Amino acid sequence: MLWNNREPIGRKKRQTKTVHHNIKRSSYKLNNKYILIKRLLYNGKYHYLGYLTIISLILIITILIWGIYLYSEICTRIDGKVWKFPVLVYGRIVDFEPGMLYTQNQVIKLLEVAQYRKVLYINHTGEFSIKDNTIDILRRAFNFPDSKEWQFHVRMTFNKNEITEIKNLDTGRNLGFFRLDPRLISMLQSPNGEQRLFVPLTGFPNLLINMLIDTEDRYFYRHGGINLYSIGRAILANIHAGRTVQGGSTLTQQLVKNLFLTNKRSLWRKVREVYMALIMDARYSKNHILELYLNEVYLGQIGNEQIHGFPLASLYYFGCPVDELSLDQQATLVGMVKGASLYNPWHSLKLAIQRRNVVLHLLQHQKIIDQKLYDVLSVRGLSVQKKGGVIIPQPAFIQFMRNEIQNKIGNNIEDLSGAKIFTTLDLNTQKLADRAVQKEIPILKKKHALKDLEIAMVVVDRFSGEIRAIIGGSEPQFAGYNRALQARRSIGSLAKPTTYLTALSQPNSYRLNSWIADTPIALKQSHSNVWKPMNNDHHYTDKVLLGDALIYSMNIPTVHLGMVLGLESVAKTWIKLGVPKNQLHLVPSILLGALNLTPIEVAQVFQSISSGGNYAKLSSVRAIIAENGTILYQSYPQAEYVVAPQAAYLTMYAMQQVVSHGTAHILGRRYPKAHLAGKTGTTNDLVDSWFAGIDGKEVVITWVGRDNNQSSKLYGATGALHVYIRYLENQAPTPLELILPEDISYFNIDSIGNFVCNKTLRTLPVWTLNPDKLCENPKKITE
Repeated sequence: MLWNNREPIGRKKRQTKTVHHNIKRSSYKLNNKYILIKRLLYNGKYHYLGYLTIISLILIITILIWGIYLYSEICTRIDGKVWKFPVLVYGRIVDFEPGMLYTQNQVIKLLEVAQYRKVLYINHTGEFSIKDNTIDILRRAFNFPDSKEWQFHVRMTFNKNEITEIKNLDTGRNLGFFRLDPRLISMLQSPNGEQRLFVPLTGFPNLLINMLIDTEDRYFYRHGGINLYSIGRAILANIHAGRTVQGGSTLTQQLVKNLFLTNKRSLWRKVREVYMALIMDARYSKNHILELYLNEVYLGQIGNEQIHGFPLASLYYFGCPVDELSLDQQATLVGMVKGASLYNPWHSLKLAIQRRNVVLHLLQHQKIIDQKLYDVLSVRGLSVQKKGGVIIPQPAFIQFMRNEIQNKIGNNIEDLSGAKIFTTLDLNTQKLADRAVQKEIPILKKKHALKDLEIAMVVVDRFSGEIRAIIGGSEPQFAGYNRALQARRSIGSLAKPTTYLTALSQPNSYRLNSWIADTPIALKQSHSNVWKPMNNDHHYTDKVLLGDALIYSMNIPTVHLGMVLGLESVAKTWIKLGVPKNQLHLVPSILLGALNLTPIEVAQVFQSISSGGNYAKLSSVRAIIAENGTILYQSYPQAEYVVAPQAAYLTMYAMQQVVSHGTAHILGRRYPKAHLAGKTGTTNDLVDSWFAGIDGKEVVITWVGRDNNQSSKLYGATGALHVYIRYLENQAPTPLELILPEDISYFNIDSIGNFVCNKTLRTLPVWTLNPDKLCENPKKITE
């Protein structure tokens, strides 16, 4: 033993007692775990297992956190607002009442425009049948601006050109009022170029739903969002083919991809798709997922607009709501789910038919349909609508509508997402106007060798002022310069009726048989210029009857009359009729149309005259309903009395004579029993050609000319009037029966305008409180 290892001699020192500190149990456990992990890390035997455990823990935590994030993303969208819907714009709601002047053929055209189908026996909504003098209709349910109305069966009975009875066949009661559901005419502000119409799951045919599930995801109600068997089968098929030939996605996965992901193919996107599908299936019911899918699935494209959902696809391809699709039509749309571009009936008709028949064969195999029905359906053509033929662009009308909405409720269209706008546009009227332009303008261009000839046309209801159609150029369906709203042109002789209306408003001074001068006149205008107007034929008759001066559109008598009345007096009438005050310049040439108005403004003037002196501001919007059902705006058409109905009646009578034997006599020869009223208008050097045509329902203003203000080589009677005649070719005008106001009586006059009691060749209406005295004292009123 070494000396330094020996213990000291003597008593041993007392050993120091170990001091135990008060260590918390939790800290102790953590220390033990730390030691355990440390041993695992540095013990060679468990070195890799330790790393794997930590990585697994981190991965699990990451997946859980990611799942929470994806869950939040899914819930935020689906529980909130899944889609930002476009603004839906509807056409005119057509009202019917017993006693209204509609022929059976006119109602049939209105039904066809509203996309109702003529059948022998009615089985579904949207169908009608004809028997003798009746029309049976199964009207669709529709949420009108004021109330929701359910489907019902109605019968309309006709006697010549009148509706005599409207009966509800479900209740057997006669109706005093019936209206058609309006047609969708436009979808505005579609987000990301996507268009869709939302329909709840209960609004889809059960057969379509079953067909979709059997074709795309037969285990939809059994799996938890993904189908491992389908995925494995698809992988094997793709490996065997060396390319992607089969997909294993469920409907839930497809919905996830459409709502949250892109079309870019990658492993990362597929992983995310699977995870989100599992979360979605756990969070939402199968029916909710199915409802979202039916309204989201991509089914084609028109231009830059994508067609999403079966409801909109049904409308675009077949022109009817989804619940009115026939079995083969349903199969066509279901077949497109596999590849909307590949099986698009507009582009690949043969492939679309083959794919449809595959779906039908599946139904036959499952004994949903028998072999006989399959044989019938599989040989049918697709009968799809013409591309772009369902929702036809109406840029001129939509522009006017936008301006009106801005003025009335102060909102831009962009602020009205999901809203429904009910307009006054009559699609049948618009179609006829478009057709008239497309037929007549090329003829005029060729005849006068003018490639740049343009047109504007406005059709309004003469009583309500509601706009039925607008055309802004020679290519009506293309947006651009809207001449109906923006082109201010000299109106020529369309200005003359206002001067005569002013005179006839003074019955003690002027009547239709009053004499007015027809002698040369020279007048000083602004800047000391002398204006010397002339008649079109450069002849003068010394004097002419007031009514004849308007009927034959004579310049000199009109100027003489206007100067006697006073320019201020005539200008006041213009303002009453709706002309903006800032467009009126009090110079003598204003009497012959030296004021620039748009066709819309001209339509307002003639609406006020033709309705008996009642001004109804032109409008294009009846109601605006927000997405939540709130009424944002509703119109209540009101007419304002602006001129005496007697004066308006006398002016309209003279304008009827314009058509029967005046400057528009070619129109009178074509429709002698319609008693149409009208007025031609031509400006200097034949720059502008105008015509105002009026029948029992409508005022139609037509302008033809060139944007560069060069000569159009057209008079009012050789240009604009011909377009109006073309417009009437496919729709016979409603006879114009003027309502005789109080204190208007008809009297016979002789060749020099005197009242006579015996029968003569000419009779004129006169505004007088004492009709008997006129016959007793044959006397005419002079200037």
